[in-house]
Amino acid sequence: MRWALVATMTAAVAGCDLAGVETLSSSDLVTAGVTVVVNVDPADPSRMGTRMLARLTRARRAFENDVPGASVWISGEAGRSVQLAEEADPRDACQPPLPEEIADRYDFDARVPIGSCYTATRSSAFFVPGERLSLEVTMTDGRVLQGAARIPGTFAPAGMSLSEGRCRMEPDTNYRFVWPAAEGAWAYIGEAGITGLTDELWPYPEVLYLSLVSIGDQTDMTFPRDFLFDVIEESEGRLYRTLHQGLPAGASADIAIGAVDRNWTNWERPGRPLPTGEIRVPSVFGDGTGMFGAAVRWKVSVEARDAAEAGGLPLCGPMVDASLHE
Repeated sequence: MRWALVATMTAAVAGCDLAGVETLSSSDLVTAGVTVVVNVDPADPSRMGTRMLARLTRARRAFENDVPGASVWISGEAGRSVQLAEEADPRDACQPPLPEEIADRYDFDARVPIGSCYTATRSSAFFVPGERLSLEVTMTDGRVLQGAARIPGTFAPAGMSLSEGRCRMEPDTNYRFVWPAAEGAWAYIGEAGITGLTDELWPYPEVLYLSLVSIGDQTDMTFPRDFLFDVIEESEGRLYRTLHQGLPAGASADIAIGAVDRNWTNWERPGRPLPTGEIRVPSVFGDGTGMFGAAVRWKVSVEARDAAEAGGLPLCGPMVDASLHE
């Protein structure tokens, strides 16, 4: 089962009808969105770094919905703990503002308050795949939030040729990413940022961002075709048709695929529709609600070049037979 989801894994990432718990509504309810992402080298998964992010907001406040001065700690069962630092500019750290052209085109308000942001980054394996983590957030008024999560197991793309994280695709073809199942993963989030499109296809200076979620044990994604699902409608015309056929010559893309845990999956995906809104399954408890999710992620860069222009860049792998998708 698949659907599109914009999930920020770089700062981040990020998805059936479940019995759940409805998010409470209160003028002062604190909601936490906390993620731990272990980034692995696709060519050598033993090399990894850790990125931690916590976003704290007060519900139903049009302004001043931040939660400043909180103490945010994440601890692992191996004995390591880290305190996340509050960011002076949460918009840049947690949710970069949408460019005006994109905000206007899709009717988004780039000025919506996003709360307070706390981050930490470690270049080494500070927390490792499979490790159980605990979260404790203490606010200035003494209220406490707690949660627990387990990082999924490590994984990497199978049968892919890379040179320093890069490879090429034949122009106007699709590539099928395949990987072994990551232990403890409930979903896989794919993200792609495409550059180098012609003005006729994408007349904006910003990167074209696409995302996709695969729920369950499906461990493959075809780029770019699968990433178009529910993001670029067929009404987009030429852009949709072009990318459905493959990545055009001269274009390139940064592609990240992450395995996310149960907490992340259950919080992001919609539950039964109710008059009061969506049901979400929280994994943060105490004096508030929210999500404490964990993921393992790898990233590759692909370029659409033919063999004559490859410059030694290896072919990612065999292209997808377009006839199988007609």
